[in-house]
Amino acid sequence: MDLKQLRYFAAVLDEGGMRKAATALHVSQPALTVAVQNLEESLGVKLFVRTGRTIEPSREGYQFYQHARAILAQAEKAKSEMRALGLLEQASLPIAATGLIANHVLAAPLSDFLATNPGVKLSLRQLAGQSVESALKVGEIEVGFTTHRLDETFEQIPLFTQQAVACLLADHPAANAASISWKTLLDMPLATLPKSYLIHEKLIREAARHRKSVNVVLETDVMSLLASAIEAGTATGLLIEAAKPKSNRVMALPIAENKGYHFTVSACWRRDMPLSVAGRALIDFLKRQQGVAEG
Repeated sequence: MDLKQLRYFAAVLDEGGMRKAATALHVSQPALTVAVQNLEESLGVKLFVRTGRTIEPSREGYQFYQHARAILAQAEKAKSEMRALGLLEQASLPIAATGLIANHVLAAPLSDFLATNPGVKLSLRQLAGQSVESALKVGEIEVGFTTHRLDETFEQIPLFTQQAVACLLADHPAANAASISWKTLLDMPLATLPKSYLIHEKLIREAARHRKSVNVVLETDVMSLLASAIEAGTATGLLIEAAKPKSNRVMALPIAENKGYHFTVSACWRRDMPLSVAGRALIDFLKRQQGVAEG
């Protein structure tokens, strides 16, 4: 039993006979007759009874007609929904990123994506770095954005690069220079992200390399709190460039020894779960926007 047989059978009842059904379906009457006979054989019942030169639906035929119509309607609905997804007329995409990445790296690109794909509905969760990986593993999200390198069970596409900067008040004595050294930075009270972030790991490694202690007076991923501490002069911020506080009173200095060293934000998804149409559209959009080569 296939959908074509169901359409042919339903057309016979809808049109009131084989000849009219064949005309409506643009098929020959013998082809229609064979299709209906094959359907009867597969079901093991007679769907029609002959009365002289006409045929009428049997009791089983009337009963099966309801099933056939329901199956055809469901098939059409499925086709319509898949076509809508294919055209991105309606699609939901669950994604996740850390608060830092979500607010300071992804905000503008995701807004641009929604503007060009108005049927897509994004559901963005803000999670700690390791929690993004966990959400991917259990299937809670389709795409995650992280600066960490994940294992081989994930596809990972580098999309954005950011350098670390020291954020300090414009009237700070160190703000007059074009850059700042790790040695100078490590002598300052610092406000930075928690240990789960790569930038914190980088800070600890540099402190060990310079044989200096770390004076972190504020450790948080609440960006408004970091900005307040920096703008108040309480601490020098160690952040990525995109997260620099908006205030004109705050300068962002590159770190002298960091030339060529960047933090890379990648889009990740499970290898065993192919991207949906919406997921692929998002990845392709971000790759084009960032000038990432295909392949």
